[in-house]
Amino acid sequence: MRPGHLAPLPSPAPSPRPARAALARAALALAALLTALPACRIGAPAQAGAPAPEALRALPDRIDGNTLLGRDAERAALAGAGPLRVLGADMVSDGDRLGAFVEVPARECMLAMARVSPTIGDVDLFAFEDDGSAFSTDEAADARASVLVCPPHPRRLYVMARVMSGAGAVSVGVQSVPVEAAEAVARAVGARGKDDESGRLESWPGLEAKVRAHRGAIGARWEDVRRIALPVGSRTASRIGATLEGGRCLDVLVSPSDEVASLEVVAEDETGRIVARARERGQDRELVLCATVSFELSIAVRSRGTQGLVAVVIGRSQPGAEAEISGATPIERVTEGRELAEVRAAHDRALAGRGYGAPRVSTGAARLGSRTTLPIELPAGCARIDVLAGRPLADVLAELWSDAHALLGRARGGARATLFTCGAGGHARLDVESMAQPGPFAVEVRKEPKAPPALVAHPLAAARLLGRLAAVGLVDASAAAGAQTVALDSARLKILPLQIPANTCAEVIAALDAEGAGVDLRLVDTSTGESSLARARHVVSDSRCAGAAPVPASIELRLAAGKGDALVLTRTSPGAP
Repeated sequence: MRPGHLAPLPSPAPSPRPARAALARAALALAALLTALPACRIGAPAQAGAPAPEALRALPDRIDGNTLLGRDAERAALAGAGPLRVLGADMVSDGDRLGAFVEVPARECMLAMARVSPTIGDVDLFAFEDDGSAFSTDEAADARASVLVCPPHPRRLYVMARVMSGAGAVSVGVQSVPVEAAEAVARAVGARGKDDESGRLESWPGLEAKVRAHRGAIGARWEDVRRIALPVGSRTASRIGATLEGGRCLDVLVSPSDEVASLEVVAEDETGRIVARARERGQDRELVLCATVSFELSIAVRSRGTQGLVAVVIGRSQPGAEAEISGATPIERVTEGRELAEVRAAHDRALAGRGYGAPRVSTGAARLGSRTTLPIELPAGCARIDVLAGRPLADVLAELWSDAHALLGRARGGARATLFTCGAGGHARLDVESMAQPGPFAVEVRKEPKAPPALVAHPLAAARLLGRLAAVGLVDASAAAGAQTVALDSARLKILPLQIPANTCAEVIAALDAEGAGVDLRLVDTSTGESSLARARHVVSDSRCAGAAPVPASIELRLAAGKGDALVLTRTSPGAP
């Protein structure tokens, strides 16, 4: 080594820190490379011949409601229903709802159905009115829900299904049903609407027996128009709609469940005015309403304490059945208040062209709690006497007495009470009493164009028979010309033959004269033994129809007490009544 020069020092051994750093840098580089590779593949053009990838897209497909509804819709169609119209179909779960508005023709029924997939265990079906009240429901614990709505019904209903348990597909559909095919369609698909609209009434303790006993005490013939289990509370009233048709009556029975201690039940008109209050019968509430013109009503039910359910059963009478209702049954008469001059003018128009001459007119004022007496001169033969009420008089009772103080006729009505009388004519008196509010009235006496001899011989029975016929629009006494006199006895059964021609209905009306009280009428098909029974105090009626073949039948009459004569009239009409 030369002097003045430093010898280079030997290189030291590499330290471990720089080696670890190098490894880390290499790992980061490799990760970056791996990350970049997919991006390069996505951005790279597809190789020739490779299939194009599928894009995510929404499909316009919908659930086919016909699949769920088709089988039952076909059964309904075979029974007489029209084509199926699907309101909606969707996938739903607990608590979900599906529905739409339906316009129902006034003279037809509507079948509504909800059908679900096997994954849904319970579905309910409702038909709501525009005000939100339930017109018909099927709330049975079942995966199939159906309701049948028949006249009278609202013009428009909202049909809605609600899923109570499970999840899956549901479809809601409707079909039109002619009234004459309603029973067959209901049986074909198990639809509710005639006997139990809700499904909740199936196990209501003793309800059917209660309804039968209740209507048996009222008398007349009734057909169900509503049966529903209605939830009630004390804060607000629960309401259901009801149509009171002119010339008919409605019977409303409200029976509470055990948890409901007390009820208030009223009938309201379209303005919300209370027109009648139900009377108490134990825990139940009862209400009978009659009218000469049609009204749309609401039955409002409120609990006075606890919440719970009530069974509401509404029945509709046959036309003219007010005369057959028991005298012990209070009747609420729904009427429109009009000025007396307006009432008289409308009545003149209604009787125009029916063979009546100019009436003899008397006027007076009816008072509450007392009778206003007017002298009446009766023509020989038969006569019609109308007591017309002017505002505020709205419920009037009229009784006609002979100069020998014998009762010739009795009638009660809202805006009008009509009596008929037959006999030799002469002096009589008419007692008029207000049953609600005092007000003016007019009495119009018109001579009937004809006077059948049987009616002249039995004045009181004639008055009752003609009053029953007038309630269904037959105002001419000649309509009762075929009446026969029948002697009745409570200790004997009176049997009369009856032959009903093919495709014909026969109606039998029996009206008692002054003696005897309570009459039973039984129509018997003598070929099969099938029979029906009707009871009333003074006037009773029933009908039976024949199909393609004539029906041999018999009329059985019996008095409940005493002896007396009755006028019995048989009327026939084509087809079903």
